[in-house]
Amino acid sequence: MIKGRLFYWLFLFVFILSSCTIELDQPAIVTPGNEFSSPTLLPDGSPASTAPAIPTRIPVTWSGLNLTGSLVYVSPPETGDVSYFISIRKLDLRTGEITPIFTTTGDDWIFYLTVSPDARQLIMSYLPPSQGGTAPSRALYMIPLDGTAAPHLMFSPLTPDDNYVHAEWSPDGRYVYYAHYNNNIRLPNMIDPIYDIFRISYPEGQTEKIADNAFWPRISSDSTCLVYVSINPDSGKNELYVANADGGNARRILLSGSAPDIIDAPIFSPDGGSVIFSAPPPPQAYRPNWFERLMGIQVVKAHSIPSDWWSVPVTGGAPIRLTQLQTIRLFASLSPDKKHIASLSGDGIFVMDQEGSNLTQLLFDPGVSGTVSWIP
Repeated sequence: MIKGRLFYWLFLFVFILSSCTIELDQPAIVTPGNEFSSPTLLPDGSPASTAPAIPTRIPVTWSGLNLTGSLVYVSPPETGDVSYFISIRKLDLRTGEITPIFTTTGDDWIFYLTVSPDARQLIMSYLPPSQGGTAPSRALYMIPLDGTAAPHLMFSPLTPDDNYVHAEWSPDGRYVYYAHYNNNIRLPNMIDPIYDIFRISYPEGQTEKIADNAFWPRISSDSTCLVYVSINPDSGKNELYVANADGGNARRILLSGSAPDIIDAPIFSPDGGSVIFSAPPPPQAYRPNWFERLMGIQVVKAHSIPSDWWSVPVTGGAPIRLTQLQTIRLFASLSPDKKHIASLSGDGIFVMDQEGSNLTQLLFDPGVSGTVSWIP
């Protein structure tokens, strides 16, 4: 009797184990927005091929705003999709049509993107699929905006610890700006690595370093000025800087009053006279925990704290709060006609006036992250 029960439980265990193995070997389920196969990497680390995109359409609930052009953004997985695949998509503001451009299907990941001024090419900060147990670096990849070709690597990281993020194409199309960091290089008492800003000429490919200890480069609409965020090594606070497009004549934008400790994702206002940036209200600014206070560690916190849009003149002054969103992962892009600002956040994509008024939700997409680019 006991022997029979033992045989029964052994048979049941083997059956369950084999069922689990069969389930794990099943092919991935294709959902809307997940139309590309996992990229096969070439020897240089570039994905080898893609598949055609399948557009979808949403109601144009914002028709009264008479918006034109398209928004290119990074979208999270579809509802109910447990694969955690993300994709770059283009939303046509006239028709509501959403077209996938590129979608991850493995352990690869998309961080930031920027679109060329002629709306033909897209550069993304991309973590390609791992191979042979080796963790790849975040690098810059270029892909046609129509998705007709696979992404290709712009240049290889110097070491596996070198990473490239915050890509930004200058409006005149002559340069691509980006931030670089090495996982092994840090300031004293800092947990996060040191970021520096570079730019690479396009299409020549000449690279130059233009700002130390800085990230989030954004260029003015006339391509003459640069705004970025720098970290004060003594206080650990984020500080706004403006400079010439080549990094020269850099000066700090002094904030008066209750200035926030955390500043994120700056962008020049349409007229270039102000800088719009993301920050939490001063009472909710980051406070170090007991361990960080004990060890004297300064932690760079950004992009993951409920924040709003603020504005300050490029000459400095008291920041003015533009919105009451209290959301995370804010990033902005100006409309081609400079009449509106697209605001991407953890709650979706909104559009607003320069002063933060007439805030209108275009796309409810919880979990959306990265960047948004408004193209003609």
